[in-house]
Parts: sequence; C-alpha cells; structure tokens
Amino acid sequence: MAITAGLIWAGFGIPVPDPFDEFLTLLGAAATPGALFAIGASLATKSAERKSIAIWLSTVKLALHPLAVAFASLVLFDVPPFTASVMIAAAAMPTAGNVYILAQHYGIAPLRVSSTILISTVISIVSLTVVIALVTG
Repeated sequence: MAITAGLIWAGFGIPVPDPFDEFLTLLGAAATPGALFAIGASLATKSAERKSIAIWLSTVKLALHPLAVAFASLVLFDVPPFTASVMIAAAAMPTAGNVYILAQHYGIAPLRVSSTILISTVISIVSLTVVIALVTG
C-alpha cells in the first residue's frame, strides 16, 4: 500500500510537506540499522553457545577488514583518496543480514552468525564512527 500511495502521490505531483519529508528521511536512514538490530537480537536469543567466536568474528569484521582494505587501497594499489575512503568505510560496516540467510541455507553455524550480526552492529556504533572520522580527515 505504501508503494501505491507513493506512486499516486508522485503521479499527481503533490508536494511533500517539509516536516513530513524530514520525518521520512530520518525513518529511511534508520531502516537498515534498525533491521540489523532486530535480526541480530531476535536470532541471538536462540542460543548462547560460542559467544566468544561471535565476538572474535565481529572484531575481525570491524577492525581487521577495514585495516586490510586500507592497506590494499592505500599501499598496494593506486586508488584515489576519496575512493579509498569509501572502500574503507564500507569495509567497516557491521555484518549484514544476508550472511545469516546464507548460513541458514547451507546449515553452517546460523546461530553464531546471528550473534555476530548483533554484536558487530552494536560495536559498529562506535567503530564505524571512528573509521569515518579517520578517513574523512
């Protein structure tokens, strides 16, 4: 219904009031992080096994992955600075929900993956902010 309402609204060329537009912009920006928290929180409660592995995986994803991308883009390859900063920031993002889908499909540690999603999303609130601050100067 929302898509249909949006298409009708746009089709008639009706302007969107500024407060409503700002609200929708904030809501849209919160959708992905909110979904990651919801996926991680709902799945992580299914098992408390091997949290240490989930913490290790989160650390690798949020610390070593951006460092490896930074080394590759800044030292090994001649990547322009802006492009390298985007690559590094993208590498610092938390573990995505599609990793859980793959783990579930292939039956390879879906509970550990769900815990990793939750832990990496929570930690990335600080770590991603730090990485973005570092790459933007």
